Amino acid sequence: MDAVLDLVRVLFEPTAVFGRVREKPRFLAPFLALAVAIVVISLVQLPYTRAALSAQFSQMPNMPPEAAQRALSFASIGIVFAPVIYALILVINALLLWVVVSVVGGEAKFGTLLSVTTYASMSYILLTLVGVLVLRMRGTEQIAGMEDLQPALGLDLLAPGAKGLTLTLLRGINPFSLYGVFLTATGIAVTHKTSKGSAYTAAIVQLLVTLLVTGVLSGMRGGR
Repeated sequence: MDAVLDLVRVLFEPTAVFGRVREKPRFLAPFLALAVAIVVISLVQLPYTRAALSAQFSQMPNMPPEAAQRALSFASIGIVFAPVIYALILVINALLLWVVVSVVGGEAKFGTLLSVTTYASMSYILLTLVGVLVLRMRGTEQIAGMEDLQPALGLDLLAPGAKGLTLTLLRGINPFSLYGVFLTATGIAVTHKTSKGSAYTAAIVQLLVTLLVTGVLSGMRGGR
């Protein structure tokens, strides 16, 4: 139970939480709690996801209506796989941190870094919750594409006309992602006893690589 409660405590007492992680890395219990949160958030977001998909399909004249309906039905099925995808993202992030920490901070422990990135991902949960609240205030009629599922909360506010990779990079730099960098760096510094410089280097590299990969994938999907 303490491992689950630390998901909340990490937002206010990161040093204490990561001190416990250093003694005993934990992944399963906090991940299960995060998985439940992801499923609930996805359910609440489902009407907006459907609206975004419908708007995107309407811009594809070659897609038959039957194919569009089948694709929309997969939005509900996708909720089941959301925790699996989230777990894969956490593992990839931990692997990336393991590589960078090994280069800049000496010996890296994958299991510990997996625990660090799991707790640090609470910043993403907060970002998603705020995004859902904004969507509920706007309504589905304001959804014109998949990009609208994440309201402008970062540097994208300064560039409303940005698209593709530029939009992804600007959108990804927001108060929540920066707090995620702080949590990740704190976790690395506490659990691996590295310098703050090395810890922040690893955390920033993780964020930038994630944004670049996300931007490239968005471009391949043909974002507007």
